[in-house]
Amino acid sequence: MNTESETPKPSHHPVPVHVVGQFSWGLTILFVLASACWMLLPYTGYLFSALVFLMAIVLAGTRWNRGPVLAMGVVSALVWNFFFIPPQFTLHIDKPEDMMMFGLFFVVALSMGHLITRLREREAALEQHHAEREQLLEAKHRAELLAESERLHRTLLDSVSHELKTPIAIIRTALDGLGQGNPYAAEIETANRRLQRIVENFLEMTRVESEALKPRPDWCEVIDVLDQATKPLERELAAHSLNVSGIADMPLVMLDSRLLAQALGNVLHNATLHAPANTPVEIAATLTNGVLELHVRDHGPGLPLGSEDHLFDKFYRAPDSPAGGTGLGLAISRGLMRAMKGDIEARNHPEGGAEFTLHLPVKTRIA
Repeated sequence: MNTESETPKPSHHPVPVHVVGQFSWGLTILFVLASACWMLLPYTGYLFSALVFLMAIVLAGTRWNRGPVLAMGVVSALVWNFFFIPPQFTLHIDKPEDMMMFGLFFVVALSMGHLITRLREREAALEQHHAEREQLLEAKHRAELLAESERLHRTLLDSVSHELKTPIAIIRTALDGLGQGNPYAAEIETANRRLQRIVENFLEMTRVESEALKPRPDWCEVIDVLDQATKPLERELAAHSLNVSGIADMPLVMLDSRLLAQALGNVLHNATLHAPANTPVEIAATLTNGVLELHVRDHGPGLPLGSEDHLFDKFYRAPDSPAGGTGLGLAISRGLMRAMKGDIEARNHPEGGAEFTLHLPVKTRIA
């Protein structure tokens, strides 16, 4: 067993190259200054050399790191003591003023080291603050651009949708004039209904995203909500039997029947698109602890694996979806439900098909 390999090795932090260079420059400068002061010693006296060394320490402290400045202070104090203070070539100091000057080297070195450290920390903090401010400004700019883009997008959809309502109404009037005997009337009627539904979806999506929806709850019966949801879908639901349970025994509930009917209608329309003809569409209602739940189940192929999280995204269309949709119906349903403080979820039913659950907190009253 190799115990040496199991012993953790101490981590070493290498000294930056520029700091090593500062140590080298400090020693070089001290050597040059000491040599010059030694030659001038007979003319200037030994106190002059102390002032020269102190000036060098102060200047170094304005540029270098703390370590080189402290080392420069220690070395200059020892050099001044050994070579310049009488008696020379000893570390003995006789005069109190020389002792104070000797200590001043360390005080100046420590002070400059501390000041330069605080200065570097402040510079780093300012740089970080500046970088963060730049990031915030950039994020704000991106958010403003995104908001403006969304606003223009909604404005364009709203304008185009409103402009399309007039020709749709004209086509509807022309169809009424053609009568039932025209062989093209049925196809034009189908295309016109699809176009009208697309325009209504665009308009409703604009209202949902602009948060202009203000629910207006009132006392109503759930069966009335179901009638409002299914009446515009009579043709789509004609190919399916509608099995309803739990609604007849419901008490009066306080909710916005128009918004709930529209959300439910979009889910029913989605079921008619994906379920094969002559298969039932089931609606089950429950009311538990003040929460109304409407379960809509079809008997189609079910939801593609992993699509549950994307069904309610704008313009999302699952693989193999029938042609003609916009991918807005379910997104609108979720927006309407959340505007009423509710929500909608989707899953694959254990016995087959897709199941959507609309849940909404409501107040109840016995009729």
